[in-house]
Amino acid sequence: MSERSRFGARLVAVTILAVLALLAPVSGAAQERLSGLEDTVRDMMRDWDVPGVAVAVIQGDEVTFARGFGVREVGGTDPVDEHSIFAVGSTSKAFTAAAMAMLVDEGKVSWDDPVIDHLPNFRLSDPYITRDLRVRDLMSHNSGLMRGDRLWYGSGRTREEVLHQVRHQPVTFPLRSTFQYNNTTWIAAGELIEAVSGMSWDDFLATRIFRPLGMTRSTTLMEPLGRLDNVATPHVKTSDGELLVVPYRNIDNAGPAGSINSSAMQMAQWVRLQLGGGEYEGERLFSEDVAAEMHTSQMVMRSDGLWALVFPDSDFLTYGLGWFLADYRDLKMVSHGGNIDGMTALVSMIPERDHGIVILANLNGANGFTVALNNHIIDRLEGWEGTAWSEKMKDLFAPVEAQAADQAREAEESRAAGTSPTLALSEYAGTYANDMYGEITVTEEGGVLGATFGAGFEGPLEHWHYDTFRSTWGVTADQNEFLRFEVGTDGKVSVLHAEIEGSIAFVKR
Repeated sequence: MSERSRFGARLVAVTILAVLALLAPVSGAAQERLSGLEDTVRDMMRDWDVPGVAVAVIQGDEVTFARGFGVREVGGTDPVDEHSIFAVGSTSKAFTAAAMAMLVDEGKVSWDDPVIDHLPNFRLSDPYITRDLRVRDLMSHNSGLMRGDRLWYGSGRTREEVLHQVRHQPVTFPLRSTFQYNNTTWIAAGELIEAVSGMSWDDFLATRIFRPLGMTRSTTLMEPLGRLDNVATPHVKTSDGELLVVPYRNIDNAGPAGSINSSAMQMAQWVRLQLGGGEYEGERLFSEDVAAEMHTSQMVMRSDGLWALVFPDSDFLTYGLGWFLADYRDLKMVSHGGNIDGMTALVSMIPERDHGIVILANLNGANGFTVALNNHIIDRLEGWEGTAWSEKMKDLFAPVEAQAADQAREAEESRAAGTSPTLALSEYAGTYANDMYGEITVTEEGGVLGATFGAGFEGPLEHWHYDTFRSTWGVTADQNEFLRFEVGTDGKVSVLHAEIEGSIAFVKR
């Protein structure tokens, strides 16, 4: 071997040893920072009455922590582990954005293409927005459309049928003027992916994302979910603090907005891909350019209401493409939560530190818990101390819980005692229609009214007072809605006002 070759070999050897010397203390320090995390998770679960949770922590390109805690179903003994399947809700949106990004890389679509160039039958109630809505707008919550979740939630409509109804969905803000969370535009994004690629959104994700990442137990539809084992059960908490099991909500029709089911360990691979700028274990799934675009602000948000709670102390808050962007102690945090009946999820990243976190819980609306745990883990990874996050989030969410209790109490206090319906109950029976939401069917049998709304809401109506009745078709018996019948000048019922997403008028046919 020549002197030059020997020098080269020595240089390579020294370089490898130097890299290993640098990596070893980092790995050890990482493990040290997470020491005792299990006890903190269990303490927070008790604080928030969470039955089960799975947590994964990613540092660099390594999953340094993956554990499950608690049980899959309250009262049972089957444990949650890092492979337990949960509904991840709206964290699915980032997968839809990534699928679109792959098509952008391939030149099949541009972020700024008019939507109607690819979905020519897609129509909104405002012709200007129909013409000018761009692909990126579908994924930025800036369309101006009211939320209108009952278009898909429990409606029984297909994705195509949901998008047909969007033409009746009111516009409440000008295009690109205001952040207003909306799921139906994400359904449109999924349909656009199919139109451009020739593959359904479900097949595209399974082939182009799940398979390369080894996410073999992840699903987008209910049918394959039923064949899996180790699946967490959804739970809700009643107003008196009781934990109840509820069925998995079938939201296949809202797939691109939030139907993915996955585990903490498999979602950790997704985070590795994101932190890798589109590359996973040497395979590039999408370019660094589109990866950066997804993590770039598209719409400014006001840090108030719910957003002020889930992003406490943030000085800026914007939305990218499938990701919320906020500051956390002067670091840029890229994150998204997810909620669907009985389940709460949170995926977050600190890209400049190569940190990522996945938290999946089988409790409805456990956002205070997931934010507290997420922020606590970031503090650990950064070596920060001082914030008791569980207590802080409890304090922040206390007024929200009190407001819900106050509203229920006010409803009871405003109830007029001793009143009766204006007409015989049979006179209220019939079909009531709304252009956007479809039909509510009211029946009378044995002196009791019942109502059916879509495929997911059905049950008896309890007389509340005058011509107002209370439904009990919510997720739990204490999550109810009011239906008020309007009697016309001819003495007949003409309109049903349903308190579902504001007061919505359904005209009797």
